[in-house]
Amino acid sequence: MLPGMSAFSFPSGTMVADSWPMARVMAGMSAVPVGHAIDLAFFFPETERDRHDALMAETRRHLGGCLTGIEAALRIALRDRPAIAALAGQQRAMLCWPMVCAQPTLLSPALLAHMQMRAGVTLMLRQFGQPDGEFEEAEADALLANDDPAIGETLAALAVAEGRWLAIGAEDEPMLADLPAEHFAELLWTAAACMTAVVQRSGMDGAETALPMFEQAGRALLAAHDEARGPIAIAARLVRQLGERADAPDLLGAALGQRRFLLFAALAARRLRMDCAQVADIMVLGPVNELAALCRSLGGSDADYRHLLLALRPVRPSLTDAAIIGEADRYQALTEAQADAAVSTMRAPVALRAKLDHLRRVAF
Repeated sequence: MLPGMSAFSFPSGTMVADSWPMARVMAGMSAVPVGHAIDLAFFFPETERDRHDALMAETRRHLGGCLTGIEAALRIALRDRPAIAALAGQQRAMLCWPMVCAQPTLLSPALLAHMQMRAGVTLMLRQFGQPDGEFEEAEADALLANDDPAIGETLAALAVAEGRWLAIGAEDEPMLADLPAEHFAELLWTAAACMTAVVQRSGMDGAETALPMFEQAGRALLAAHDEARGPIAIAARLVRQLGERADAPDLLGAALGQRRFLLFAALAARRLRMDCAQVADIMVLGPVNELAALCRSLGGSDADYRHLLLALRPVRPSLTDAAIIGEADRYQALTEAQADAAVSTMRAPVALRAKLDHLRRVAF
């Protein structure tokens, strides 16, 4: 960022003319930071699908599916209210996802980033059952084998939760919104706002009571929400239940070899004293230098790092053979002390790191 340029400043001139998403940014996304507006322009292009890669399509499926699932829950919670019954009679199709597609600035940067991570994890999970040959197929299961029924139940719950993410569906098909509480709340109030606006504009009987009605239903759904149902939370719980057995030297490599990415992220998070979701986010979206620091701090060899980069190719198309060779060369020069210092920085709160990055970019 240039000195003196705020996150809300707008580029102009040839930068706008030559950059495809900037036309929409300038046309109607001035309420959000430019970087987020550009992300939204790519995720919700006016020309629709021709620019969508796998990660974009998967992100939209998770966003649309979770939003549609929440809208369905709100409709059920309010089905005895005349205004909602009238709305359901006139609008049988779900209405929130099309409204968000038309007004994507309803989505915050944090929510979009979380959904990208969730989608990237899904793409990586689709590799499960296709081990790379270095590990026996049952090795991770053998290392996890335990007579403790609680661990067995958690393993089963993890498989079910991962299966929900892997299910094939359209963007407007309901998906369980097994989100962290803050992201669930944002998506819930987004759905409530969309539905309230439709009721209020319709002139239906009882339209004036729409806002308190949706607020009451939303608070009930918030109170009933269980963020522990998501696969990332379950993987972290599994590792906590394993205790010292999670530190078995072969388990981390076996999990990666079998493409059990959430188990790998949870195991790495335990060893690095980080959050499982943060490790997963770095794997999917983080800079490659952060990924290298994680691997070196885990004691990963040069071969381990190349193995990790190859495994992440489904969500990192930039990792061509030539790029992996270059990153492997840089990894050889990375010392454990440098990696540990980088990981210590990553452990700091996101808001603190964001403010520090901002200060580093501006002139005093």
